[in-house]
Amino acid sequence: MHFSSLLAYGLLATGAAASRGWRIRRDDDIIDPGQPSDCTWWETIIEDYQDCAYLEKSWHLKHSQFVEYNPTVKDDCSGMQSGHSYCVEVNNGIPRKDEASPSTTTQAAEPEPTKESKYSPTQDGLIDTCTSFYQAKKGDTCPKIIAAYKTFGFDDFFKWNPAINKDCSGIWANYYYCIGVEGHTPSPIITAKPTTTKPANGILTPSPIQDGMVKNCEKFHPVMSTTTCVSIEKYYNLPFETFLSWNPAVGKDCTALLTNYYVCVATIGWKPPTKTTAKPTATATKASNGISTPLPIQTGMVSNCNKFHPVMSTTTCNSIQNYYQISLANFVKWNPAVGSKCTGLWANYNVCVGVIGGTPTKPSNGVTTPSPIQPGMVSNCKKFHPVASTTTCDSIKKYYKITMEQFVKWNPAVGSKCTGLWAKYHVCVGV
Repeated sequence: MHFSSLLAYGLLATGAAASRGWRIRRDDDIIDPGQPSDCTWWETIIEDYQDCAYLEKSWHLKHSQFVEYNPTVKDDCSGMQSGHSYCVEVNNGIPRKDEASPSTTTQAAEPEPTKESKYSPTQDGLIDTCTSFYQAKKGDTCPKIIAAYKTFGFDDFFKWNPAINKDCSGIWANYYYCIGVEGHTPSPIITAKPTTTKPANGILTPSPIQDGMVKNCEKFHPVMSTTTCVSIEKYYNLPFETFLSWNPAVGKDCTALLTNYYVCVATIGWKPPTKTTAKPTATATKASNGISTPLPIQTGMVSNCNKFHPVMSTTTCNSIQNYYQISLANFVKWNPAVGSKCTGLWANYNVCVGVIGGTPTKPSNGVTTPSPIQPGMVSNCKKFHPVASTTTCDSIKKYYKITMEQFVKWNPAVGSKCTGLWAKYHVCVGV
C-alpha cells in the first residue's frame, strides 16, 4: 500500500473517531491490564449506556474482538468499570498482518448473545432459568415494572427475584431483574375476569389477591392505576396501620400496592372509627410549642416543627429541598418516615420543612450557597454549577477551564474517578 493511501486511511480513521465525541481520548486514564500493546484508541466509560453493545457498534467491532482487546471484560460484558478506558482500535485501524482485510474475506455472522446469559449487576438469588431481564431505573417500584410488562404478577416477580423482599423494598436502580423464565405462561392478570373462591367463613374472595391477606376479610377493593393507600384510607375511613395489618404485602411505605389486584378493606366484625364532626378549621393539632400542625402527618415527625408543606402527587424530596433550601439530611431528620431514599413520601400528607430555632447558616465569605450540595464541599466556594443528568466531570473541566485535581479538591465527594457526581446537586467550580 502506498504511503498516500495509508495517510488517507489514517485521516479517515481519525476523522471517524473524532466524530464520535469528546468521550474518546488517548491513553490518559485508567487502563486495565492485558490490553494489546498496539492499541491506538481508547474510550473511557462515563455513562451508563456505554456498554459492550454500544462500543462494539460505535467502533464496528465484533464482540470477540472487544473481549480480546480488553481481557478484563467477561463474555457477558461484566467487569466494565466507570472511569476506566477500554481499547476500541488497534494498529490505527489497519488490519494486522495476521488478519485478513474485512473487504476481502467473507466471515460468518457472529451469533448474538443468548437471552439466557446473565446481565450484570444482579442481586443474590436471581433464578437460574431467567430468559428476559429488565434494568431498573431510579424511582421504579414493583407495581410500575409489573404494569409495564403485564405478563407476570407480583408472586412470579418475587419468586424470580427474592432479593426485592415481600414489601418490594429491595429494588435497586441500575440492577437487572428477571421478568421472564423458561416455560412461563403469562398470567392473564389484566384481561381475565375475576374469579372467586368461597372460604369456610362464607365470604367470596375475588382473585387475584396479594400474599398474606387476612382470611376473615369481608370487603375488597380492586386496585386501579390511580389507587393509592391514602385514597383507600380516606374513602373507607380506614387507618393505614389497620389496612397494612390486613394486607402486609403492600409494605409499610405502600410501594407494593399492585394494580389489578384486590385488597382487603374490611374484616368480619370490624367497624370504621367514628368520624369527628369538628369544624373545618380544626384540621390541625396545636402542640405545646404553640404551633398548629396540619393533618394528616406521617409518623415520627419532630415535635418542634414550625413550617409545613402539603405533599402533592408530583412532589419529590428534591423539589422540597430546592424550594426551601434545606438538606436531605435535615428533611429526613424532621420526617424519618420518608426514608433516606425518599421512598416513603406520601401524597396528600404534610411534611415538616422547618423547625423552631432552625436558621440557615450564612457562609463566612458572604456568598450564598445553593442547595442541595454534596458533603465536604469547600466553605470558600464562590462559583457553583447545577449538575444535570448529562453532566460529566470532563464537561465541567472544559467549560470552566479547571483541572480535575482542583475540582476534586473543592468537591471531595465526587471522587477522583468522578463516580460520585450526583444529578440535581450543586458543585463548586470556583473559589
